[in-house]
Amino acid sequence: MLDSLNRYSSSSNNVVDFMVTTIPGLEDIVFEEAREKINVLDVIPRFGDVGGRVLLRVPRNQCDKVFTLRSIEHIIELVGTFKVGSDKNGLDQIYSGVYSFDIPLGSTFRVTCERVGSHKYTSIDVQRIAGQALVDKYGRRVNLKNPETIVRVDVAYDLCIVGLQKTRTSLRIRYPRMFQHYSALNPIIAYAMLRIAGVRSGDRVLDPFCGGGTIIIEAAQAWSGLELIGVDISPKSIEGAWMNAEAAGVRDKVNFIVGDARRLERVLSRGWRADKVVSNLPFGIRSGRLKVIPPMYTDFLKSVRQFLNEDSKVCLLTLHNSLLKSIAEDLGYKVIGSRWILQGGLKTWIMLLSP
Repeated sequence: MLDSLNRYSSSSNNVVDFMVTTIPGLEDIVFEEAREKINVLDVIPRFGDVGGRVLLRVPRNQCDKVFTLRSIEHIIELVGTFKVGSDKNGLDQIYSGVYSFDIPLGSTFRVTCERVGSHKYTSIDVQRIAGQALVDKYGRRVNLKNPETIVRVDVAYDLCIVGLQKTRTSLRIRYPRMFQHYSALNPIIAYAMLRIAGVRSGDRVLDPFCGGGTIIIEAAQAWSGLELIGVDISPKSIEGAWMNAEAAGVRDKVNFIVGDARRLERVLSRGWRADKVVSNLPFGIRSGRLKVIPPMYTDFLKSVRQFLNEDSKVCLLTLHNSLLKSIAEDLGYKVIGSRWILQGGLKTWIMLLSP
């Protein structure tokens, strides 16, 4: 772990500092995945004290591997950081700080800003003043629609973070979605849940509320040698899941079945067992049917129990963590772990159970 943010002034010839973004609450998943795939030299899990940001220091010859991480959305190569005030004088500090850095610009650029905390200026103010500093220093043109270079100038409380955004579109976009389920899960969350469940090659993985197939498709893309089954009560969703699997290039690695998660014995073979059950449970918000959630959760956990081994794991995403915990424990499940994440500004929980 790095002892000070001040060590991050600029990337050297041999190492590069990347600020990567993810779902708040999944910072440790990013570090674990990066450590498996890259020779990570150092890390700050909540860079700038902001959830959903991780700073990775990696050897320059391994930079390309950062783009293979499935737990991140965007990649920003760090140029440098400096302290900034929250009053109007902070804009002068931003101008001076940005001007002082050597920033490799293309012929055109634009500045984007994400601001966290309370300040007497807005993100638009930061973009304007930082852009002016770059125009004054380099004489390059601003192009808001299609710039050659995207400069990130973020303000997190009293820290200004300057970097070059290396991703134009989010890395969560794995394939062109042919079918968009109304409660489609971010593939980054799907990947994290599969990791939390401990999926490994050879596992049989079940998603009993598969919707458009995100979790099953993510598993097919990220692991090999899995037996993957998605179940959903909606024929339209199952048709869409097959379409998405085709677009993702994994149609021959998955199986989607129309069925009721509360009556899995009607669609799954009696002797079949799942090593991992990973699913995004219905929240009951959009449908306005919160009263159906308790019996639905109860019936599902009862039904799926007969398809579990002693060492199986059940990883579920829910808005109703206390309810799920209570029902699971009443039915004899053990709650191994629980964590909250933020998705779309909504606080939800990933819960890991064992029978």
